[in-house]
Parts: sequence; C-alpha cells; structure tokens
Amino acid sequence: MAIPLINNESLKKFILGVKISQERKDFLLSKLPEMDFEERKALFEALTKIHLLDLEEEKAIARIKKFWEK
Repeated sequence: MAIPLINNESLKKFILGVKISQERKDFLLSKLPEMDFEERKALFEALTKIHLLDLEEEKAIARIKKFWEK
C-alpha cells in the first residue's frame, strides 16, 4: 500500500517548503527518485521535524517582536 505523503510529488513540495539551504534542497530532490520506502519515510519524518522547528522559530520571533515593541 502506498502512502500518499511519501510519493515523489508530495515530498518535492515538502522539501521546497522547509527552511533549508537551496543546496540541500537540490541534493534531496536529486536523490528522491532513488529512495526506497524506508528512506522516503525517514525523509518525511525529518522534514516534519524541520517544519515544526520552523513554526516554533516563527512563533518565538513573533513573541520577541511583541515584547520588543512595548
């Protein structure tokens, strides 16, 4: 059974959406066609963690700005 979140197109969008260097994005995109299920699953989990960290960073910056402006 294929999991829709780890197909090529979904992973490409996820890779392009996280805050990592363009060099790393290009590398991951180039390796994507060669990845097996377990590698895709691991990549998805890593990208999820990066995305959550990005969100936490945005929240922290917003809080700092809020208190800085007072």
